[in-house]
Amino acid sequence: MNRISRNLTTVYRTERLIARRRFAVVQQQTIMMVVAGIAGLAGLILLDISLFFVLKTWLSSAAAAALLSLANLLLAGLLVLVAKRSNVEQEIAPAIEVRDMAIADIEEELEEMATEAREVVEAVKSFGANPLGSLPALLVPILTTILSNKKND
Repeated sequence: MNRISRNLTTVYRTERLIARRRFAVVQQQTIMMVVAGIAGLAGLILLDISLFFVLKTWLSSAAAAALLSLANLLLAGLLVLVAKRSNVEQEIAPAIEVRDMAIADIEEELEEMATEAREVVEAVKSFGANPLGSLPALLVPILTTILSNKKND
């Protein structure tokens, strides 16, 4: 029973850790993206203005503006493609693995407890028919449970 409570605590704590980390990462990414966006937008505006003046010496004003607009749209498309490929699941995969292992361990422990309970019930049922012959069958599961609990502590 001690392993079950420990594993339930592990599952709860890892779920909480996963949620906190996701929120913290999203919050930090949002703040950094806003600041980077503002700085990038200011830099892009200044770069566009300087490139416009350079291109204006070789092309007409309309052609220079159209060329810069096309370059800005290509840059925006490239950024959209990069943003679509980002994945947070890879970052939290270790925590998910620990949670899944704890859940599997809980399931295994519950299955063992159910098997032991069935053995004790069968031993108690047979105890009435043959008290001395079923005494070892009754004591073995109980002693096994007691010893395994002491070993786990």
